[in-house]
Amino acid sequence: MPRHKTSRFNHPGPERRLHLKVNSPRIFCFRCLRHVGRLGKLLLLGMLLGVAIWGVRSGLREFFVENDEFQLRHLELESNGEMTAEHFSQVTGMDPSSSIFALKLREMKTELLKRPGIEKVELSRRLPGTLRVKVEELRPVAWLECRPLGIIGRNPVAGILLDQNGVCFPCDAWWEEKARQLPVLLVNLVKEGDVTIGKEIRHHQARRALELIRLSQQKLSGTEWSLPVVAVRNDYSLEAVTNTGVLATFGMYGQERQLENLVTLMSATAQKGDTMEMVNLIPKRNIPVVARAEGVSVPLPHSRLQRDIKALLRQ
Repeated sequence: MPRHKTSRFNHPGPERRLHLKVNSPRIFCFRCLRHVGRLGKLLLLGMLLGVAIWGVRSGLREFFVENDEFQLRHLELESNGEMTAEHFSQVTGMDPSSSIFALKLREMKTELLKRPGIEKVELSRRLPGTLRVKVEELRPVAWLECRPLGIIGRNPVAGILLDQNGVCFPCDAWWEEKARQLPVLLVNLVKEGDVTIGKEIRHHQARRALELIRLSQQKLSGTEWSLPVVAVRNDYSLEAVTNTGVLATFGMYGQERQLENLVTLMSATAQKGDTMEMVNLIPKRNIPVVARAEGVSVPLPHSRLQRDIKALLRQ
């Protein structure tokens, strides 16, 4: 007999899951306690870490900063200028009784470099109690005077100094005494931006006057004469006065030859017992000279620039 299927197989359908989230005050309380416990452990760990850091810092501070062995005892200052250890302490606000590890060298260096007259600073500690300082300063060669800008020569407050490259910088306290003997560069007509603190002077004629000052310091160093005042007269000439009161006109160029001629003329007139009043050194030959015999007063026309020059000479 044929066999017939008497049973039926049911294939399983998609799996069904039931997600139940049971929430009750008791369960919520246990969850909060579990989170509080974890937070407490973190806080405890943070407190232990903080106490450890505090202890290490306190120990280091007691050993280095508060230890009398590392108290500042020596300040070794090396400078190419006139800065002294006292001036260094005043500028940086350094406490001479502190430990060398309590000194904030970076801040001290920043305070020094704020001054335009200081180019480079190096600070270092040497155990047990020495601070080494190396300072490179701009060395002034002349004062700048420009009355329209309120710049007054040989005035530490209102004056400006020039180094050999023409960089302008104020007169710091440690330069005041030595700067009194420096010559004055006088200029009246300037443009905006010609004179800027910390930068080279951009006035062309003033730069040529500065070159004359530098040359005079070399060429006249072995003589009894000097040029304490050099002024910009116009676009093509300079006017200077010697320490003996001789008014001399220089050109913008050929100043080395002109200085040699000035020395020759002053020596010749001195040998004759005469006094030279004025001289124009621009011509190469037949140099115009106005001489004044001893005891004879010759009235000479004086411009405003010449009066300003002689006023500076009397300072």
